Amino acid sequence: MAHKEFHVEECAPINIIVGNNDTGKTGLLKLLYATTKTLDIYSRVQHDDGEGNLKKMLAEKLIGVYQPGKKGLGELVNKMTTEKLYVDVEFRHKTLNYHDRLFFSFGDSTTNTIVTAPERIGAISENFRCLFIPAKEVLTALKAIRATRENLHIRGFDDTYLDLIKALSLPTVSGNVKLELAKLNPRLANVLDGNIEQNADNDFIFKRGNTEFSMSLTAEGIKKIGIFTTLIRNRQLNASSVLFLDEPETTLHPQAIRELVEMLVLMAKSGIQIFLATHSYVVLKQFSICVRRENISANFYALRREKGSPIQYEQYDLALGFPANSLSDEAMKMADEEIALDLGV
Repeated sequence: MAHKEFHVEECAPINIIVGNNDTGKTGLLKLLYATTKTLDIYSRVQHDDGEGNLKKMLAEKLIGVYQPGKKGLGELVNKMTTEKLYVDVEFRHKTLNYHDRLFFSFGDSTTNTIVTAPERIGAISENFRCLFIPAKEVLTALKAIRATRENLHIRGFDDTYLDLIKALSLPTVSGNVKLELAKLNPRLANVLDGNIEQNADNDFIFKRGNTEFSMSLTAEGIKKIGIFTTLIRNRQLNASSVLFLDEPETTLHPQAIRELVEMLVLMAKSGIQIFLATHSYVVLKQFSICVRRENISANFYALRREKGSPIQYEQYDLALGFPANSLSDEAMKMADEEIALDLGV
Protein backbone atom coordinates (compact mmCIF):
# COMPACT_ATOMS: atom_id res chain seq x y z
CA MET A 1 0.00 0.00 0.00
CA ALA A 2 1.82 3.15 1.14
CA HIS A 3 5.02 1.30 2.12
CA LYS A 4 7.85 1.37 -0.39
CA GLU A 5 10.00 -0.94 1.74
CA PHE A 6 9.87 -2.61 5.14
CA HIS A 7 12.75 -4.91 6.01
CA VAL A 8 13.47 -6.64 9.32
CA GLU A 9 16.46 -8.96 9.63
CA GLU A 10 15.00 -10.85 12.59
CA CYS A 11 11.78 -10.30 14.50
CA ALA A 12 11.78 -10.45 18.31
CA PRO A 13 9.51 -12.28 20.76
CA ILE A 14 7.65 -8.94 21.07
CA ASN A 15 7.25 -6.54 18.13
CA ILE A 16 5.54 -3.17 18.58
CA ILE A 17 4.52 -0.83 15.74
CA VAL A 18 3.81 2.84 16.48
CA GLY A 19 2.96 5.72 14.16
CA ASN A 20 0.43 8.42 13.42
CA ASN A 21 -2.82 7.62 11.64
CA ASP A 22 -2.37 6.54 8.01
CA THR A 23 1.17 5.26 8.46
CA GLY A 24 0.29 1.67 7.59
CA LYS A 25 0.45 0.00 11.01
CA THR A 26 -2.61 -2.20 10.55
CA GLY A 27 -1.64 -2.85 6.93
CA LEU A 28 1.68 -4.35 8.07
CA LEU A 29 0.00 -6.42 10.78
CA LYS A 30 -2.51 -7.78 8.28
CA LEU A 31 0.21 -8.65 5.78
CA LEU A 32 2.16 -10.62 8.36
CA TYR A 33 -1.03 -12.26 9.60
CA ALA A 34 -2.30 -13.22 6.13
CA THR A 35 1.10 -14.74 5.26
CA THR A 36 1.45 -16.61 8.55
CA LYS A 37 -2.20 -17.75 8.58
CA THR A 38 -1.71 -19.16 5.08
CA LEU A 39 1.13 -21.30 6.45
CA ASP A 40 -1.19 -22.40 9.28
CA ILE A 41 -4.09 -23.34 6.96
CA TYR A 42 -1.90 -24.97 4.32
CA SER A 43 -0.10 -27.07 6.96
CA ARG A 44 -3.39 -28.37 8.38
CA VAL A 45 -4.53 -29.43 4.93
CA GLN A 46 -1.18 -31.18 4.39
CA HIS A 47 -1.54 -33.05 7.68
CA ASP A 48 -5.09 -34.10 6.76
CA ASP A 49 -4.82 -35.29 3.16
CA GLY A 50 -1.62 -33.93 1.62
CA GLU A 51 -3.53 -31.81 -0.88
CA GLY A 52 -3.85 -28.04 -1.08
CA ASN A 53 -3.10 -25.23 -3.52
CA LEU A 54 -0.74 -22.86 -1.72
CA LYS A 55 -1.11 -20.02 -4.25
CA LYS A 56 -4.90 -20.18 -4.12
CA MET A 57 -4.94 -20.27 -0.30
CA LEU A 58 -2.60 -17.28 -0.15
CA ALA A 59 -4.68 -15.22 -2.59
CA GLU A 60 -7.92 -16.07 -0.78
CA LYS A 61 -6.46 -15.14 2.59
CA LEU A 62 -5.08 -11.81 1.35
CA ILE A 63 -8.45 -10.97 -0.19
CA GLY A 64 -10.30 -12.08 2.94
CA VAL A 65 -8.06 -10.07 5.26
CA TYR A 66 -7.86 -6.85 3.21
CA GLN A 67 -11.22 -7.03 1.39
CA PRO A 68 -10.06 -4.96 -1.61
CA GLY A 69 -12.55 -3.52 -4.12
CA LYS A 70 -13.46 -4.71 -7.60
CA LYS A 71 -9.87 -4.46 -8.86
CA GLY A 72 -8.81 -7.11 -6.35
CA LEU A 73 -5.30 -7.71 -5.08
CA GLY A 74 -3.81 -5.07 -7.34
CA GLU A 75 -5.28 -2.42 -5.03
CA LEU A 76 -2.67 -3.41 -2.42
CA VAL A 77 0.22 -2.38 -4.66
CA ASN A 78 1.91 0.93 -3.82
CA LYS A 79 0.61 3.54 -6.27
CA MET A 80 3.69 5.76 -5.82
CA THR A 81 5.90 3.34 -7.72
CA THR A 82 5.76 1.24 -10.88
CA GLU A 83 7.24 -1.75 -9.03
CA LYS A 84 5.30 -4.86 -8.08
CA LEU A 85 4.44 -5.69 -4.51
CA TYR A 86 7.05 -8.19 -3.29
CA VAL A 87 6.90 -10.09 0.00
CA ASP A 88 9.50 -12.50 1.37
CA VAL A 89 8.93 -13.99 4.84
CA GLU A 90 11.26 -16.51 6.46
CA PHE A 91 9.68 -18.70 9.13
CA ARG A 92 11.91 -20.15 11.84
CA HIS A 93 10.53 -22.00 14.86
CA LYS A 94 13.19 -23.74 16.93
CA THR A 95 10.78 -25.57 19.26
CA LEU A 96 8.78 -27.00 16.35
CA ASN A 97 11.97 -27.64 14.32
CA TYR A 98 10.64 -25.66 11.37
CA HIS A 99 12.40 -23.48 8.79
CA ASP A 100 11.05 -22.40 5.42
CA ARG A 101 10.25 -19.32 3.32
CA LEU A 102 7.13 -17.98 1.70
CA PHE A 103 7.66 -15.36 -0.99
CA PHE A 104 5.27 -13.91 -3.55
CA SER A 105 4.73 -10.89 -5.78
CA PHE A 106 2.06 -9.35 -8.00
CA GLY A 107 1.36 -6.12 -9.88
CA ASP A 108 -1.47 -3.62 -9.83
CA SER A 109 -3.42 -5.50 -12.54
CA THR A 110 -3.71 -8.65 -10.40
CA THR A 111 -7.27 -9.52 -9.37
CA ASN A 112 -7.55 -12.80 -7.47
CA THR A 113 -4.73 -15.05 -8.68
CA ILE A 114 -1.09 -15.04 -7.58
CA VAL A 115 1.30 -16.50 -10.16
CA THR A 116 4.70 -15.67 -8.63
CA ALA A 117 4.80 -17.83 -5.50
CA PRO A 118 6.09 -21.30 -4.59
CA GLU A 119 3.94 -24.31 -5.42
CA ARG A 120 4.55 -25.84 -2.00
CA ILE A 121 5.94 -25.00 1.41
CA GLY A 122 6.91 -27.29 4.27
CA ALA A 123 4.10 -28.10 6.71
CA ILE A 124 4.56 -26.82 10.25
CA SER A 125 3.47 -28.77 13.34
CA GLU A 126 -0.24 -29.17 14.10
CA ASN A 127 0.44 -27.44 17.45
CA PHE A 128 1.12 -24.17 15.61
CA ARG A 129 -1.56 -21.46 15.89
CA CYS A 130 -1.86 -18.02 14.28
CA LEU A 131 -4.33 -15.55 15.84
CA PHE A 132 -5.33 -11.94 15.18
CA ILE A 133 -7.27 -9.90 17.76
CA PRO A 134 -8.69 -6.78 16.06
CA ALA A 135 -9.40 -3.48 17.77
CA LYS A 136 -13.17 -3.99 17.77
CA GLU A 137 -14.79 -6.41 20.22
CA VAL A 138 -16.26 -9.57 18.61
CA LEU A 139 -18.03 -11.57 21.33
CA THR A 140 -21.32 -9.62 21.18
CA ALA A 141 -21.66 -9.90 17.41
CA LEU A 142 -20.09 -13.35 17.09
CA LYS A 143 -23.07 -15.10 15.47
CA ALA A 144 -23.90 -12.10 13.30
CA ILE A 145 -20.34 -11.91 11.96
CA ARG A 146 -20.35 -15.59 11.12
CA ALA A 147 -23.75 -15.43 9.42
CA THR A 148 -22.78 -12.32 7.48
CA ARG A 149 -19.63 -13.87 6.07
CA GLU A 150 -20.45 -17.58 5.79
CA ASN A 151 -24.18 -17.61 4.98
CA LEU A 152 -24.96 -14.27 3.35
CA HIS A 153 -21.44 -13.66 1.94
CA ILE A 154 -21.67 -9.96 2.77
CA ARG A 155 -18.44 -7.99 3.11
CA GLY A 156 -17.70 -5.75 6.07
CA PHE A 157 -16.06 -7.99 8.67
CA ASP A 158 -12.73 -9.15 7.28
CA ASP A 159 -11.02 -12.49 7.93
CA THR A 160 -9.33 -11.24 11.10
CA TYR A 161 -12.81 -11.22 12.68
CA LEU A 162 -14.04 -14.42 11.05
CA ASP A 163 -10.91 -16.40 11.92
CA LEU A 164 -11.04 -15.18 15.53
CA ILE A 165 -14.67 -16.16 16.13
CA LYS A 166 -13.96 -19.59 14.67
CA ALA A 167 -11.13 -20.00 17.18
CA LEU A 168 -13.28 -18.70 20.05
CA SER A 169 -16.13 -21.08 19.22
CA LEU A 170 -14.03 -24.22 19.68
CA PRO A 171 -14.77 -26.19 22.89
CA THR A 172 -12.59 -26.07 25.99
CA VAL A 173 -9.87 -28.74 26.10
CA SER A 174 -8.92 -30.55 29.31
CA GLY A 175 -5.32 -31.10 30.34
CA ASN A 176 -2.38 -29.12 31.60
CA VAL A 177 -1.50 -25.70 30.21
CA LYS A 178 2.15 -24.69 29.96
CA LEU A 179 3.32 -23.21 33.28
CA GLU A 180 3.64 -19.59 32.14
CA LEU A 181 0.21 -19.66 30.49
CA ALA A 182 -1.32 -21.41 33.52
CA LYS A 183 -0.38 -18.32 35.55
CA LEU A 184 -2.36 -16.11 33.20
CA ASN A 185 -5.93 -17.28 33.69
CA PRO A 186 -6.05 -16.49 37.45
CA ARG A 187 -4.64 -13.02 36.72
CA LEU A 188 -7.10 -12.54 33.90
CA ALA A 189 -9.97 -13.67 36.11
CA ASN A 190 -8.79 -11.23 38.79
CA VAL A 191 -8.91 -8.36 36.29
CA LEU A 192 -12.31 -9.50 35.07
CA ASP A 193 -13.70 -10.31 38.55
CA GLY A 194 -15.45 -13.20 36.82
CA ASN A 195 -15.23 -15.41 33.75
CA ILE A 196 -16.35 -15.43 30.12
CA GLU A 197 -18.07 -18.73 29.31
CA GLN A 198 -20.25 -20.33 26.66
CA ASN A 199 -23.77 -21.46 27.57
CA ALA A 200 -25.83 -24.34 26.16
CA ASP A 201 -26.79 -22.23 23.13
CA ASN A 202 -23.11 -21.52 22.39
CA ASP A 203 -23.64 -17.86 23.26
CA PHE A 204 -20.92 -16.19 25.30
CA ILE A 205 -21.93 -14.93 28.75
CA PHE A 206 -20.11 -13.23 31.61
CA LYS A 207 -20.39 -14.97 35.00
CA ARG A 208 -19.71 -13.14 38.23
CA GLY A 209 -20.38 -15.53 41.08
CA ASN A 210 -23.81 -17.05 40.42
CA THR A 211 -24.94 -14.15 38.25
CA GLU A 212 -24.87 -14.31 34.46
CA PHE A 213 -24.77 -11.36 32.05
CA SER A 214 -25.28 -11.42 28.30
CA MET A 215 -22.47 -9.96 26.19
CA SER A 216 -24.61 -6.94 25.27
CA LEU A 217 -24.77 -6.05 28.99
CA THR A 218 -21.09 -6.70 29.69
CA ALA A 219 -18.47 -3.95 29.80
CA GLU A 220 -16.32 -3.60 26.67
CA GLY A 221 -13.05 -4.01 28.57
CA ILE A 222 -14.23 -7.25 30.19
CA LYS A 223 -15.13 -8.69 26.80
CA LYS A 224 -11.75 -7.73 25.38
CA ILE A 225 -9.74 -9.40 28.14
CA GLY A 226 -12.15 -12.35 28.24
CA ILE A 227 -11.06 -13.30 24.74
CA PHE A 228 -7.65 -14.33 26.09
CA THR A 229 -9.09 -16.62 28.79
CA THR A 230 -11.24 -18.37 26.18
CA LEU A 231 -8.36 -18.87 23.75
CA ILE A 232 -6.12 -20.28 26.48
CA ARG A 233 -8.80 -22.67 27.76
CA ASN A 234 -9.53 -24.07 24.31
CA ARG A 235 -5.79 -24.30 23.47
CA GLN A 236 -5.97 -21.97 20.47
CA LEU A 237 -3.51 -19.75 22.31
CA ASN A 238 -0.59 -21.97 23.23
CA ALA A 239 3.18 -21.82 23.52
CA SER A 240 3.53 -22.41 19.75
CA SER A 241 1.30 -19.50 18.72
CA VAL A 242 1.91 -16.24 16.88
CA LEU A 243 -0.40 -13.52 18.20
CA PHE A 244 -1.27 -10.30 16.35
CA LEU A 245 -3.09 -7.46 18.16
CA ASP A 246 -4.39 -4.22 16.69
CA GLU A 247 -4.71 -1.45 19.31
CA PRO A 248 -5.19 -3.80 22.31
CA GLU A 249 -5.69 -0.74 24.55
CA THR A 250 -9.08 0.07 23.00
CA THR A 251 -11.84 0.29 25.68
CA LEU A 252 -9.38 -0.42 28.52
CA HIS A 253 -8.61 1.78 31.55
CA PRO A 254 -4.85 2.48 31.97
CA GLN A 255 -4.74 0.12 34.97
CA ALA A 256 -6.17 -2.71 32.86
CA ILE A 257 -3.83 -1.78 29.98
CA ARG A 258 -0.80 -2.15 32.24
CA GLU A 259 -2.04 -5.52 33.49
CA LEU A 260 -2.69 -6.67 29.92
CA VAL A 261 0.86 -5.73 28.90
CA GLU A 262 2.21 -7.70 31.88
CA MET A 263 0.23 -10.72 30.66
CA LEU A 264 1.41 -10.29 27.07
CA VAL A 265 4.99 -10.36 28.33
CA LEU A 266 4.22 -13.60 30.20
CA MET A 267 2.86 -15.00 26.94
CA ALA A 268 6.06 -14.02 25.14
CA LYS A 269 8.13 -15.74 27.84
CA SER A 270 6.07 -18.91 27.34
CA GLY A 271 7.02 -18.99 23.64
CA ILE A 272 4.24 -16.98 21.97
CA GLN A 273 5.52 -14.44 19.46
CA ILE A 274 3.63 -11.14 19.61
CA PHE A 275 3.08 -8.42 17.02
CA LEU A 276 0.99 -5.38 17.90
CA ALA A 277 0.15 -1.89 16.72
CA THR A 278 -0.74 0.78 19.27
CA HIS A 279 -1.62 4.45 19.75
CA SER A 280 -1.14 4.25 23.52
CA TYR A 281 1.75 5.80 25.43
CA VAL A 282 0.76 3.61 28.41
CA VAL A 283 1.14 0.44 26.32
CA LEU A 284 4.55 1.45 25.05
CA LYS A 285 5.86 2.63 28.42
CA GLN A 286 4.65 -0.49 30.23
CA PHE A 287 6.30 -2.71 27.63
CA SER A 288 9.51 -0.75 28.10
CA ILE A 289 9.38 -1.41 31.85
CA CYS A 290 8.48 -5.09 31.49
CA VAL A 291 11.05 -6.08 28.88
CA ARG A 292 13.86 -4.49 30.90
CA ARG A 293 12.70 -6.18 34.09
CA GLU A 294 12.12 -9.59 32.47
CA ASN A 295 15.20 -9.39 30.19
CA ILE A 296 13.24 -10.23 27.05
CA SER A 297 13.85 -8.83 23.57
CA ALA A 298 11.33 -6.41 22.04
CA ASN A 299 11.59 -4.67 18.67
CA PHE A 300 10.02 -1.23 18.35
CA TYR A 301 9.15 0.14 14.91
CA ALA A 302 8.44 3.87 14.63
CA LEU A 303 6.59 4.71 11.39
CA ARG A 304 6.33 8.21 9.97
CA ARG A 305 5.02 9.72 6.77
CA GLU A 306 5.84 12.95 5.00
CA LYS A 307 3.10 14.30 2.76
CA GLY A 308 3.36 12.80 -0.72
CA SER A 309 6.18 10.43 0.28
CA PRO A 310 6.32 6.71 1.11
CA ILE A 311 6.23 5.69 4.76
CA GLN A 312 9.59 5.73 6.54
CA TYR A 313 10.52 3.72 9.65
CA GLU A 314 13.16 3.27 12.32
CA GLN A 315 13.76 0.15 14.38
CA TYR A 316 14.85 0.14 18.04
CA ASP A 317 15.49 -2.44 20.75
CA LEU A 318 13.07 -1.47 23.52
CA ALA A 319 15.18 -3.31 26.11
CA LEU A 320 17.97 -0.76 25.57
CA GLY A 321 15.86 2.24 26.47
CA PHE A 322 12.77 4.26 25.63
CA PRO A 323 13.22 5.75 22.13
CA ALA A 324 11.82 9.03 20.86
CA ASN A 325 8.44 8.47 19.23
CA SER A 326 5.22 10.22 18.23
CA LEU A 327 3.37 9.08 21.38
CA SER A 328 5.88 10.53 23.84
CA ASP A 329 6.20 13.63 21.63
CA GLU A 330 2.48 14.39 22.12
CA ALA A 331 2.77 13.78 25.88
CA MET A 332 5.63 16.28 26.03
CA LYS A 333 3.66 18.83 23.99
CA MET A 334 0.76 18.63 26.46
CA ALA A 335 3.16 19.06 29.38
CA ASP A 336 4.69 22.12 27.70
CA GLU A 337 1.24 23.63 27.12
CA GLU A 338 0.31 23.07 30.76
CA ILE A 339 3.53 24.69 32.00
CA ALA A 340 2.90 27.66 29.72
CA LEU A 341 -0.59 28.08 31.18
CA ASP A 342 0.71 27.80 34.73
CA LEU A 343 3.36 30.45 34.02
CA GLY A 344 0.93 32.66 32.14
CA VAL A 345 3.04 32.77 28.97
